[in-house]
Amino acid sequence: MKLATKTSLNFLSVALFTFLFAIIAFYYTLRSQVDKFVNNELNKAKIAFFEKSDNLSSLEGTYLGACQLMPLKSTTNFNDTIVHYQDTLIFDQQANKYLPYRQMSFTISTQMSAFEVRIIRPLEETDRLIINIFLIMTFLVILLIIALLIINQYSSHQIWKDFYVSLDKINKFDLNIQADLELPATDIKEFEDLNTVLGRMSKRIASDYSRMKEYTENASHEIQTPLAIINAKLELLLQCKVLPETQFQIIADASEASDRLARLNKTLILLTRIENRQFPEIETIFPQKIIEYQLDNYDEIIQSRRIKLCTSFEPDVSIQMNAHLSDILILNLIKNAIRHNIPNGVLNIKLNANGLEIANSGEPLLVDSELLFNRFYKSTKSSKSIGLGLSIVKEISELFNMKIKYNYSENLHRIHLIFPQKTGKAVEINPI
Repeated sequence: MKLATKTSLNFLSVALFTFLFAIIAFYYTLRSQVDKFVNNELNKAKIAFFEKSDNLSSLEGTYLGACQLMPLKSTTNFNDTIVHYQDTLIFDQQANKYLPYRQMSFTISTQMSAFEVRIIRPLEETDRLIINIFLIMTFLVILLIIALLIINQYSSHQIWKDFYVSLDKINKFDLNIQADLELPATDIKEFEDLNTVLGRMSKRIASDYSRMKEYTENASHEIQTPLAIINAKLELLLQCKVLPETQFQIIADASEASDRLARLNKTLILLTRIENRQFPEIETIFPQKIIEYQLDNYDEIIQSRRIKLCTSFEPDVSIQMNAHLSDILILNLIKNAIRHNIPNGVLNIKLNANGLEIANSGEPLLVDSELLFNRFYKSTKSSKSIGLGLSIVKEISELFNMKIKYNYSENLHRIHLIFPQKTGKAVEINPI
């Protein structure tokens, strides 16, 4: 949720909460003022009644201004001098329904008897006026809240415009281009301070990245050279026919360890380059061609281990990614499926527009399958594996917005690579 939306929702919730209590308070305040006004008119009618009280029987049912005198009732309560006000409903024969009235009641007494006097005033027009005022005020308050929300949204958009421009530039910042992060000038101090900090940070990151990249390249070159020399010397020693069996085995073990170290160095450098987004070239790749090429390379191994190969290719399946990394991705998946297969096993490869699934027979994993794509994790104790193949697969798939899943069912290890949905645009690699 955007900050502007969050702010608007907070404002709206507070405004509605305040409006609810304010409108209730306004209604009861208005109701109280109207009751005071009506009571005042009833008091005036009471004064008019006493001015004409010489002939009580002739006053019954007459109007005293806007008020009406109801028929007198005899009462035995001579001492009740309190004036009572109350709202009541009285049936109107002309309207054929009950109508609201405000009633004043008090007692008058003579030497021989006492009477209860009731003066009423109709409230229908008054209640209608209150409702109209209430509805008008409610409409105006709601209109005010909507106007304030629109103003707040527009104001927030203008205020945060520079921030979103800076955010877009940061998102597109690419260390491989080696260009400074240029953020727009702003008259808001907080955003200006943020841009200053981000500018210094980007320069420091670019400097550290440049040094790390240079170190990686130098380390790769400097390590590969002595390793190549060591391998060459060991090869010469292995060709000597005068070596004792024990020394020959020692040299063979050293040569194997040197080869493994060289492969490990190349693989770690490749992982570093993938993590640093050093493969920006994107093109249309057809996975079927790469799969068929790799299967041809491993055909002898597949035949020698009597692995049953089944393939299913949907025609013209393509993805957008780096060509070199696509070869490495599919190579590692196929090599892993063949290496960890069993004699007389099966290898199923299915390709369609949604993704690539490679399934191979084998015993179930003895550890948590979530560790399968971790670095240096090996599901077997084979010394030929360095435990980085599936880790490279995971890094490449994440780089190009692909999802990778593993499951084991029907005695088959299944790795499913889910392609990103096509939107008509090239895949964007988030720069660092």
